[in-house]
Amino acid sequence: MVKNPVPNYNVEAPGESKLLDGIARFTMLISGAATFICAIFLFYTFFVFNGNTTAPASDALANIETFKKLLIAGAAVLAISTTYLFWGEDSLGVLQLIGAALLFAAPYYLPAMAGTSSGNANVTSAALQTLQMGGLIAGAISIVGIAIDLVGKIQLRVRQGSKADQLKYGKGIKEERDIQNVFMGKCWQLPFCRKFVREKCPIYHSKRTCWKERVGCMCEEEVIRNAMEGKVIPRDMVAAAKYIPRNSKLNPEQKAERCRQCVIYNEHQKHKYKLALPVIIVGIGGTYFFGREPLKNALGGVLERADTTVQKLTYSTEQPVLDANGQKLGPDGKPLAGADFDSLGVFKEVMLVCLMFVLLAYLMKLVEYLFFRLKV
Repeated sequence: MVKNPVPNYNVEAPGESKLLDGIARFTMLISGAATFICAIFLFYTFFVFNGNTTAPASDALANIETFKKLLIAGAAVLAISTTYLFWGEDSLGVLQLIGAALLFAAPYYLPAMAGTSSGNANVTSAALQTLQMGGLIAGAISIVGIAIDLVGKIQLRVRQGSKADQLKYGKGIKEERDIQNVFMGKCWQLPFCRKFVREKCPIYHSKRTCWKERVGCMCEEEVIRNAMEGKVIPRDMVAAAKYIPRNSKLNPEQKAERCRQCVIYNEHQKHKYKLALPVIIVGIGGTYFFGREPLKNALGGVLERADTTVQKLTYSTEQPVLDANGQKLGPDGKPLAGADFDSLGVFKEVMLVCLMFVLLAYLMKLVEYLFFRLKV
């Protein structure tokens, strides 16, 4: 049995699938090479023009403009092709966001690595802005892919719950249509409870649930036999509870395992999953809305410590010159607007949104693991 199968939301013909896979692999290689070459060129340009050089700035700016188009196109195509090829992989979104963050954060770690700047601020600023733009494009596409993947997985789990081949009790049974599918209802209020058994079921008359009693109509022979024989069960809740079978041949863990393999209990797990979804989404949204500023400040602290660490490792002790608004100034005394891409706050905001999406994705995976693997 294959563990953690990747859900296939779009079924394609074999020939078409191979053709699309081949195209995606080719574009991934080409766009990956283009993105890598552009990034290396921009890194090189930044370091060259960060110090004294006799190279003409006009040529550098023209080259940067050309590589800007290639980097943006390459980063976008790379994000799309890797999303198609590795759709459903747990690590896909995280790796894409890490790559996008490396480009987007270039204005914050490259100056620290380069140290003292005595070169052309216009060229270095344009190179950093281009790197940041490529990271922004790749990150945006990655976030959209994560969101679509989450929606698809949510729809699949809500519709199917656990895989049918993992079930043992009640596998293949059709839903009963005579009773409402009550959200978070008891076993006899769910679609797979059979009417002819329910009328003679002590669980039903005692108003309890089979998974709490570890005895049910899908797994316990005595419940089915009593229903087939037409055994009369008292309608009184207390009296009916005395008729619930007690299987002494199985230990509690074996009885719990029967529940995990039962179609009725799996339906109950689907309801729990539906209940957990809005709780997690509202929780993440509330965390972002109410904790936005403290979280951004915490991210700023992490970035400052990272910048200090890089400066120590590169033996750079020069502190950046800032204006009254906290914006970095170049050698000519003018703000490096291009390098900061509006402000450091934009970077922290984007990073916070990415972290919220990653947290949401992994919380959903945790809920799936608890409800459909452990089946707690």
